[in-house]
Amino acid sequence: MKKSGIPAPSKISCYECLQICFKRLHFCRTKLSNVQQEHNTRQLILDAALREFHQNGFKGARTTRIAESAGISRTMLHYYFNTKEALFEAVLNATFGSVLPHLFRMADQNADVFALLEQLVGVVSDVLEEHPGLPSFVVNILNENPELILNLSLARDERTPDLLETVLAQARNQGLVRSDISGENLLIDVWALCSTAYLMAPYISAKEGRNAEQMRVFHRKRRQHVLHMLTAGIRV
Repeated sequence: MKKSGIPAPSKISCYECLQICFKRLHFCRTKLSNVQQEHNTRQLILDAALREFHQNGFKGARTTRIAESAGISRTMLHYYFNTKEALFEAVLNATFGSVLPHLFRMADQNADVFALLEQLVGVVSDVLEEHPGLPSFVVNILNENPELILNLSLARDERTPDLLETVLAQARNQGLVRSDISGENLLIDVWALCSTAYLMAPYISAKEGRNAEQMRVFHRKRRQHVLHMLTAGIRV
């Protein structure tokens, strides 16, 4: 029988095969570790930036202090965010921006307005619980430079009032909600009722003598109160 001329595949021992597997496993673990480290570093930067912007406003914020607070060099900070504006936008996207996907998903599922409100109050409350200084941070920025937020892609692309208006229109046709409730006003009511207690938290804590854990419980209990006020206010 004539040979084809194609060399027979080389044989490797079981030991060599194990070596190859271990090398690939080590590569995958190293890659995963690097990705996790990148995520952790980015989160440290965002947390430090939120504190800095909250305490000093956008104009008074310094990237040097943000880097020091995050425990990294200023060069490393610029590797992740090359401008203060980019860092500011990332902070808002990581906080306010996290609310929008949940809202869009509920709308796509054709959820009724009351289920949508429950989800929205829950998500907004979760964001505020994780970042209790966020409301005062936004108020300070709006007083200092409102154009700064308006020029961000998050604000330009934001269509939450229109989305709520669509859901409300369906509820109006079914005779479930008042005809004078608009998507814009409903969104303002959600943010106002959820965030006011956080704006007043220092006063409430001092006046009632509540520690951090007691304030956390207080905010948790307010979720149902806020939801009840919103749903009762829009029903026919």
